[in-house]
Amino acid sequence: MKYIIRALFVLLSMAVLVPGALAQENLEEKMKALCQEGNSTACFKIGERFRTVERDNKKALTYYVKACDKGYMTACTNGGILLAMKGTPYSKDFKQARKMFDKACEAGEDQSCFNLGTLNYKEGRQKKAINYYKKACGMGNQAGCAREKRLKR
Repeated sequence: MKYIIRALFVLLSMAVLVPGALAQENLEEKMKALCQEGNSTACFKIGERFRTVERDNKKALTYYVKACDKGYMTACTNGGILLAMKGTPYSKDFKQARKMFDKACEAGEDQSCFNLGTLNYKEGRQKKAINYYKKACGMGNQAGCAREKRLKR
């Protein structure tokens, strides 16, 4: 009797869980296809999944770059952060992060302007850092205001 109950439980569990897993897999395939077609939102969402769920920053970065190239500015910010975290001042990664941050900053992303300030500060360019912190502050970024004020002393 115990075995019959266990078998029924396993079968019922499979009936509930398997379709959900298949639907998730199907959704992921659709998102990747949309990204390949140039949908920046799909590329960004796949990047977010790799960064947060899969914890694979390398794969996340490839999708953030695709989304950024297609005009999704938050992807530029997130991709720049990943590059800045793995790079060092004056490195290739810092240069690529700077390009991504610059694109997003020019489009009005206050976090990217703040991050440009941080990159410049780490590279010893205090005047440039202050200018970017000031720009971020003007967009409402309170951390940018605080950094600008502190560096102007």
